[in-house]
Amino acid sequence: MKSYIKSTANTDIVTNLLGVLFEDYVVEILTIISENPGIRRYTMYEQLGTTSLKPRRLVDELIERGLIDQMHGETRTIKLLSLTEEGERVLALIRAIKDGKSIEPTNYGASATVRDSVKG
Repeated sequence: MKSYIKSTANTDIVTNLLGVLFEDYVVEILTIISENPGIRRYTMYEQLGTTSLKPRRLVDELIERGLIDQMHGETRTIKLLSLTEEGERVLALIRAIKDGKSIEPTNYGASATVRDSVKG
């Protein structure tokens, strides 16, 4: 079987995608932040409809994975969230997969190519 992943640098987006794809709330968290850059962390939880511990831990994990940036607002207790470029790419890939589009495997590194699937 031929491997299309040439180096560890090219596996970052794949690792991030596989690491978060199956977690509850991940797509919703990424979508809310993408649509509201600089959103307060607590406001994002309100829009998500929960302030439970699991989404809080997921946000911390997404920050560690480099998918979300967290900045301080007017005070240190106010935390603002936005997606990184990697976070935007992962969200685009998740949406493409859910929409039934194919992903060109040789371009995972800098940016994956998304194409409509040919169904036949």
